[in-house]
Amino acid sequence: MMFNFYPWGLSVNVVEPLDVSKCRVRFLTYVSDEDKLEKGAGSGLNAVELEDEGVVQNVQKGIRSRFYKHGRYSVKREQGTHHFHSLIAEFMQ
Repeated sequence: MMFNFYPWGLSVNVVEPLDVSKCRVRFLTYVSDEDKLEKGAGSGLNAVELEDEGVVQNVQKGIRSRFYKHGRYSVKREQGTHHFHSLIAEFMQ
């Protein structure tokens, strides 16, 4: 689940695993100030969500490539994500 806070309200992305290599993302939008909806940060939200979906699909394609040999995380770019997931795993035990 991802929470995206904008001047106009909140966008929640709910990622639902379907099987080992497939998931569905539901985008939920909660608007608290309609006057700010299409201005500044978070404007054009639908287009941004579609771009994000494309990025995720391409990353997954790259991870499954025979050229990617470093596990599930990018050594250079995902140290924070790895640390966060390690904390979640530790506290779930």
